[in-house]
Amino acid sequence: MKRQVIVAQGTVEGLAAEDQGITVFRGVPFAQPPVGGLRWRAPQPALPWDGVLQAFDFGPTAMQPTPGASDDFYDREWGTDPAVPMSEDCLYLNIWTPALRGYGADSMVTSEKLPVMVWIYGGAYQCGGTFEKEFDGTHLAANGVVVVSVAYRLNAFGFMTHPLLHEEAVERGDGEPYANFGFLDQRAGIQWVKENIAKFGGDPENITVFGQSAGAASVLAQICSPMNHGLFQKAIMQSGAGLGYFNARQDTLEHAQANGIRLFEALGVSTLEQARAIPARTVLEAAESLPVPPDSGREDDWSMIVNWVPCVDGLFLPDQEERIVEGCKANNVDMLVGNTTNEFIASTEDGKPVHVGQLGNLTLIRKWTASGGTAPYYYHFDVAMLGDDAGAFHSSDLWFSFGSLAKCWRPFVGWHYDLARRMGLYWTNFAANGDPNGTDRDGTPLPVWDPCIGEECPAMHLCQEPGMRTDWLTETDRKAFGL
Repeated sequence: MKRQVIVAQGTVEGLAAEDQGITVFRGVPFAQPPVGGLRWRAPQPALPWDGVLQAFDFGPTAMQPTPGASDDFYDREWGTDPAVPMSEDCLYLNIWTPALRGYGADSMVTSEKLPVMVWIYGGAYQCGGTFEKEFDGTHLAANGVVVVSVAYRLNAFGFMTHPLLHEEAVERGDGEPYANFGFLDQRAGIQWVKENIAKFGGDPENITVFGQSAGAASVLAQICSPMNHGLFQKAIMQSGAGLGYFNARQDTLEHAQANGIRLFEALGVSTLEQARAIPARTVLEAAESLPVPPDSGREDDWSMIVNWVPCVDGLFLPDQEERIVEGCKANNVDMLVGNTTNEFIASTEDGKPVHVGQLGNLTLIRKWTASGGTAPYYYHFDVAMLGDDAGAFHSSDLWFSFGSLAKCWRPFVGWHYDLARRMGLYWTNFAANGDPNGTDRDGTPLPVWDPCIGEECPAMHLCQEPGMRTDWLTETDRKAFGL
C-alpha cells in the first residue's frame, strides 16, 4: 500500500512494510548531491522536486571499497550485496513510521507526537551504509517510535581537508566549515528530520540520535559540537570508544591537511577545480592507496589506523572532545552507552587482556557526570553468537537492538528473540522519556535498569537472563581504571 506525505521539498510516497502498520520511505534526499563543485563542501539544502517522489528504494551508498566483495568476517556476517549502487550522490535518508494510515495523499497522521530515533551507521568512517539488512527499522518502529537512518560521506570524501579548502572558505566568508564533511552530513540529516518529521508523526522536540562503533563516535561528536545546541535531546552510543584509551584524541587540523596535500599530490592536481573534476572512483583508489604515515599518532588514536578521520577543525569541533566534556561545553543530552564482551581488547605488558572500549566508555561516563550531566545508563552485551566461535563480537548486538535476527544466517533460538524484544523496548523507552525501564509486551515489568552511578558503575547485563551487575570488569580492567 502506498502512502504519501508532503515535506518541505515536495510530496514523497512510501510503502507499507512487512508489518502493514509500518510505512517505510527509502531514499529521501536531505541535501543536494555533493558532486562537482560541492565535493568537499558542507552539505547544501535539498532542492524541491516536481511531482511525487517514489521513495521505494535505498539511495546509492557512499563511495567506499566495494561492500561484500571479500571474504572478510563482516562481509560474511551482513551478507552485503556487492551490486549495491555506489555514488558520491549519497545523501539520502530512510524513515519507518507507525503513524500513517489510509492511502495516497489522504494518509492520516495520528495526533500523538511519537519519539524519533535517528540512526548513524559505523564502519571506522571508511565504509558502511543504511542499506545493511541489520538496520531494518521496522521492529523498533512497531514500539511506537519513528526511526530514521541517515547516510553520510566516508573516507576521503567525508574526512579529507586541505589548505585550499580553508582558503576557499575564507574567500566565501560565510563561516561554512571546511572539514569533517561526514559529520556535517549527519548534522544536515538531523536538521532535515527536525524540520520535517512531524509530517510523519514524529516529535521534532524529542529526537534521539543513536549509532554503533564509528556511528557511536559520531554521536559523541554531535554532542560535543557547538553547532548542535537544541538539535536533539538524547543519545545512544553502542560500542563507541568513549574518551581516552582508543579514542584518546581527534586528529589535528594540520595533520589532516597534510593528508589532503598528499592526496592531491597522488592525484596530480594543484587546484580545487582540478581535484573536483577527477572521477570519484579515481579519488577513492588514490585515497585508499596512500599509506598511513609513521608519525600519524599514538597507538590509541584513530589516525594510527587510517588516514581519513575526524579532526579538530575549530568550527564543528572546536577542541578535543575530552576537553569539551570536561569543560562542560557539550550539549546537554540523556545518554545510554554500552559495549559487547569481545571487542576492543588490548593486552598489558604481561599479556593480560584489557577491555579498552569499556574503559573508554566508563571514562566518558565519569567525566560526563563530573561535569554535571545526567548519569547515563550503561550495558554489557554478553551473547556468544551461534554458528561460529566469534563470541559477543564488535557489532553483534545490532541484530538484537534492531530486532532483525530473522534476517541473519545464524541459528538463533527462542531466548535470543526474547532478548531482542527486550532490548528494542529498552531502546525505545529511553527514546521516549530518557529512561529505558518499562513493561514488556505482556505487561510484566522489564528487568530494572539502574543508571551508572558511583565507581562500580552498575551495568545491565544483556544475556539470556538480563539483570544488573557490578562484577563485569576483570581484575586487569579494574587496575587499569584505578578501581
